[in-house]
Amino acid sequence: MRKSILDWKVLMFLYALSSVLLWEWFIPIMDLTDFGHPSLFIVYLVLFFALALLRLPWWISGAVQILYVLWAIHYMYFDQLWISIEVTGYILQDVKQNVLLLFQGELGELSNLFRTLLLFTLVWMIAYLLRHWIEVRRSMMMFFGFTIVFVALLDTFTPYDATSSIVRIMMVGLLIVGCLTVIKLSGDEGWSLRPKRLLLLSLPVVLIVVSVGLLSRNAPVYPPAWPDPVPYLLSLSGMEEETDKGQAKAGYDPDDSQLGGAFVQDNQLVFEASVEQRQYWRIETKDTYTSKGWIQDKESDKELLDTGEDLWEFPVEGEVSHAVLDFVEPLPFLTTPYGTTKISSPEGLNLMHEKTANRLYLLMGLQEKIEQYEMEFVEPTYILSDLQKTEMVNYEMVPEDLNSYVQLPAELPGRVKELALSITENETAVYDKVKVVEQYFKKNGFIYETQNVPIPNEGQDYVDQFLFDTKKGYCDNFSTSMAVMLRSVDIPTRWVKGFAPGEMAFKASGKNVYRVTNDEAHSWVEAYIPEIGWMPFEPTLGFTHPTEIEFDIPNESPEEEEVKKSAKPEVEKEKELPKKTISSPLFDAFKQKFTWLFSQWWLYVSLLGLIIGASAVLYSKRSNWLPKRRIKQLRKLPNGHVKFEQQFTQLLQQLARTGLPKDTAMTLSNYAILVDKRYGGDRMAVLTRAYEIGVYGNDWQSQEWDKLNEVWEDLIISTTC
Repeated sequence: MRKSILDWKVLMFLYALSSVLLWEWFIPIMDLTDFGHPSLFIVYLVLFFALALLRLPWWISGAVQILYVLWAIHYMYFDQLWISIEVTGYILQDVKQNVLLLFQGELGELSNLFRTLLLFTLVWMIAYLLRHWIEVRRSMMMFFGFTIVFVALLDTFTPYDATSSIVRIMMVGLLIVGCLTVIKLSGDEGWSLRPKRLLLLSLPVVLIVVSVGLLSRNAPVYPPAWPDPVPYLLSLSGMEEETDKGQAKAGYDPDDSQLGGAFVQDNQLVFEASVEQRQYWRIETKDTYTSKGWIQDKESDKELLDTGEDLWEFPVEGEVSHAVLDFVEPLPFLTTPYGTTKISSPEGLNLMHEKTANRLYLLMGLQEKIEQYEMEFVEPTYILSDLQKTEMVNYEMVPEDLNSYVQLPAELPGRVKELALSITENETAVYDKVKVVEQYFKKNGFIYETQNVPIPNEGQDYVDQFLFDTKKGYCDNFSTSMAVMLRSVDIPTRWVKGFAPGEMAFKASGKNVYRVTNDEAHSWVEAYIPEIGWMPFEPTLGFTHPTEIEFDIPNESPEEEEVKKSAKPEVEKEKELPKKTISSPLFDAFKQKFTWLFSQWWLYVSLLGLIIGASAVLYSKRSNWLPKRRIKQLRKLPNGHVKFEQQFTQLLQQLARTGLPKDTAMTLSNYAILVDKRYGGDRMAVLTRAYEIGVYGNDWQSQEWDKLNEVWEDLIISTTC
């Protein structure tokens, strides 16, 4: 990156404006997703531009940024204020696994830690482009335009309200574009632009932008000429009418005895949930699969309660959270998040709790009349090491009767069970068996589809049809297939119905809520893990259940465990060999290290990537180091016209690399004036006169070679600064 001769105060002002513009990309992401720790990304932007102002060498600046990102990962995911070798090793292992998933196209399987690293990389790339646009191009119009388009699209097609954001973007964007235009014009005219002069020249732009911004923010707003564009465009195309004919609509339906068939999307609002974090909203579970759908066969254990009473006999430990649901459409049962402990309001109402079916509803005809209720819940948290301890034999010590949750119809095709066994046969822990079935759909060509989804024929099984014939469907297909396969390997499973988390939106009061529509009606799976209990799993493509799992760090890395596992058999083999064939310990150690090194293909890929990256950096910085190398090479040549012609050619190439190429229509004398204007003095004019006398006048004898060498070296070194 070259051509930055701006005052540091001017650069700091432009960096601050561009950071504000970049942050407008993050605001809707924070509002619409579970984006956390935004302050760490703000600090990174400040750090990046501070290092840019200091003009440190790239390797120092890069090292500082890498250390900061590493510290940020420690703080975000491991709650550590200091960088540790153990955690760093775990991070590198996670990166290695996710790079493999990235090359395999399994984007949905990338860990949150790796996604955060990718986001830091993206922020670095955008910040670097901002530097380039400010310091080299002197233009921010492209980024300004992209920001407007991005925010406008989110405002149109998502619940995000960009009213204030658009005003900020226009004010900051026009200000930075105006300042850069003044800087570019002053550079073309050869003016010296100090901060005070820039302020004076930019003052009209600032006044106009601020005035227009304040006027647009406070002026009366006329209603839109068109309604919401999405339904409007659908109605123009005629798609809405065509899809409504003969198809069911999305939404909750308590009857699941016959699954399958296409349905039409329905974005009618059902309820709004005021809750801190996204939740899956559970309505009921079912225990019996009929080969065509689900029913609740086992009679539910009912309990009559009052609102405000605990739903469970033993209180759940943990931080209590609150959720308030405001309903637009009535539902036959209450909708609750995982870990619900009580329905806290409205108080004094009778409540029926069906424990087996996990259903809750108000009595006295109030269920479909109530428009708002509040609940308390404790989000369940799981520890990975605990999940991976339990094996199939542990089911023998479970006191609950789980027979109804391994029920399967007698007519279930045998190939379903064969597939389930082949998927889970290499796993020992119950949790790992469940997870490998959950991930199966993401790696074997299945497609999420709401149209062209068939209903099974009279003698056809719903799961068998999906697994082996169609491989396309929606949540009911994925969740039912996972539940049936888990039951085929004797893991108790139940089918769950409810709603997905919904989309985040803003209320007029400034609070954010999750808007849950009929389109969010959803089904998933709960599996019973011994010593843990019922745990939710999400097999449907494109959906992620917000289950909180603590990934406790193992004491040994996988490589160390692999070495230990392979070391013991080697010792036993040595005992069986004749004495003369036993190798020396030194040779065995060398062979073991060599074998390990040869097997770590990712190490070679990383080294290749580092070599390519280093080569790219060296090539991009060649205007800094290449002239010094050329000086050392040409000093070895004797003085004369051959050496001088090479020097002059190298100088022209270096000037082109620094952004000052010679135009083909320009004479050497005029080009020399342009070069001396940038770098000062008359060094280029001296070299050009000598070159023209020698080449065009054929007079090489009168040249003062020592003086020309000194002038050439001085000028070409100046181009590297």
